[in-house]
Amino acid sequence: MDSTWAARDLPVLDAMVKYLDDAAGASFPELRDIAELIDLDVVEVGKAALALQSDGLIDLQMVSGGHGAWYVRAVSGEARRMVGQWPTAEQFVDAVAQRLQDAADEEPDEERRSRLRDLASSARGAARGVFVDVAAAVISRQMGA
Repeated sequence: MDSTWAARDLPVLDAMVKYLDDAAGASFPELRDIAELIDLDVVEVGKAALALQSDGLIDLQMVSGGHGAWYVRAVSGEARRMVGQWPTAEQFVDAVAQRLQDAADEEPDEERRSRLRDLASSARGAARGVFVDVAAAVISRQMGA
């Protein structure tokens, strides 16, 4: 069996997250809306929605009228991380490490430049696990977990 993640499920999830974010609670996307947005057959969107629901990524409401009338009430935080709307701890650490490296590249003082490069190297290297653990704790606290 071929993987459906990249070709079907991820684009459907991405469209659902974007739709719900844009609507800001004013409306819920029906699967026919998602199918239209990403130019995919509504039956395929229905298959993707069932798969995404089975993994707890979306709250799918199945109503009479077929796949097209089904709608999505919510997406999980994990769904938002999967499509890149919310950062993972690893993505956050990568961004911090890159900013440290950029700051080092622009720093005229050799001692400060060296310290910034050491920090960037630590965030990417041996201390990465510690950085990720700290970032995960901060992200969790910010999200009320």
